[in-house]
Amino acid sequence: MNESSTGDGKLGFAVFSPRLLSSQGWALLSNEKGGLNQSSTNLANRVSEIVGLYSDEDDDNAEWAHGSFPLEEYIKALDRAKGELYYNHSLGMQYSKITEQIFVGSCIQTEKDVKMLSETMGITAVLNFQSESERINWGINSEIINSSCRENNILMVNYPIREVDSLDLRKKLPFCVGLLLRLIRKNYRIYVTCTTGYDRSPACVISYLHWVQDTPLHIAHKFITGLHSCRPDRAAIVWATWDLIALVENGRHDGSPTHSVCFIWNSGREGEDVELVGDFTSNWKDKIRCSHKGGSRYEAEVRLRHGKYYYKFIVGGQWRHSTSLPTETDEHGNVNNVIRVGDIARIRPAPSQLHIKDPSVVKVIERALTEDERFLLAFAARRMAFAICPIRLSPKQ
Repeated sequence: MNESSTGDGKLGFAVFSPRLLSSQGWALLSNEKGGLNQSSTNLANRVSEIVGLYSDEDDDNAEWAHGSFPLEEYIKALDRAKGELYYNHSLGMQYSKITEQIFVGSCIQTEKDVKMLSETMGITAVLNFQSESERINWGINSEIINSSCRENNILMVNYPIREVDSLDLRKKLPFCVGLLLRLIRKNYRIYVTCTTGYDRSPACVISYLHWVQDTPLHIAHKFITGLHSCRPDRAAIVWATWDLIALVENGRHDGSPTHSVCFIWNSGREGEDVELVGDFTSNWKDKIRCSHKGGSRYEAEVRLRHGKYYYKFIVGGQWRHSTSLPTETDEHGNVNNVIRVGDIARIRPAPSQLHIKDPSVVKVIERALTEDERFLLAFAARRMAFAICPIRLSPKQ
């Protein structure tokens, strides 16, 4: 019981029937308020089809890394998912209108949901990031939903992203945004969905606004979270942003840092001088002193731009490479440690690219983009979209 928002001092209360917690009851309650019953948009009838894209979870040879690199990142992602939002499947499909062409929300559960999408919201395409295993877990019959979409002239595009997996989201976001852009260009009205509508689907829409519409990330994030209750993985969006820019930068190292890297030497002794040199230290001339963290561990944190770097450690005046870290031989025959900071966005990441083996700790830096970076980002996002066949909505051969 709270004082009314009008400030007249009156008190009131509301009584809810448990019957209204069902999807049908929720729709009835919403229609009585006039909140969800928007006028349908009469779009031209389209040839309906079901588009199913390759799912990594069906590949027995796939390797999976939890979260963004270390296990700690995966645990943080789980904590973020717990948050203050609670998904109640019994409430039915919950959605929000973002633009005239984009709606975002939770999963389609029944044929009545499909009918609502078509008749009430005017939806002509669904971009679904839910996996088949999730649908089975929630008792959703994919065949019935797909058949209902065909009957209602709704294009169904399935592109599974693993739930609460920051790394999988990061790798697949560029392709997701490419799909969304393709659908928008074909004048579809799109419902972007995952299971809860809290993470993967809003992350895709935020990325679209940031990459394609040139909206600063913090503004796009605030805009979407203001319209739709959600907690998208912002760090995964930032990771994917730098990966996308790296796609068109051709390995250049110039520019502001994009990542913070913690280099680790694990073969030291207390009191020993350990220094770090590499491509990032003025052509190997300047040395970075490593801090002793106890035992045999020494660390040096360096802010770098995404790209590939050779480096070595200087231990007690001797130049050495770590055998526990990735190595490569340069054109002069020298064996150096090597690290790729960030990654390069790909139209469809192979499972082997999802497994991170370098123990160096890499953190992403979120900052305002420069004018050049904004141009490169928009160009890369469109390049990714143009690599998708507009008919099959899958990567071009």
